[in-house]
Amino acid sequence: MSETNGHFEGGRWVLTPAPEPEPEPAPAAPHVKEHMHEASQSVRRAVNDVMNAGHHPFGTPEGHEYIEQAARKAGEDLEQAVSAWAESARQALRRR
Repeated sequence: MSETNGHFEGGRWVLTPAPEPEPEPAPAAPHVKEHMHEASQSVRRAVNDVMNAGHHPFGTPEGHEYIEQAARKAGEDLEQAVSAWAESARQALRRR
């Protein structure tokens, strides 16, 4: 009896049921706003880095302007894509 989990109850050995395994917690919902914010900051940093590189002394003023415009446009497009992705993720989470 010492090998079996249990206890005496009313002069009889009663088995103690094995504890049921706890259900695994559902994976935490992604922090969409946090990820979107981080992605947007990353895009802004990248755009600023490209614009700063465009101010290199070996370029023409026209070249500098072209790089700045292209970097701004790429940044805007990327931020719009990130925002659309985040909205899609929010909607998917609501459907759950």
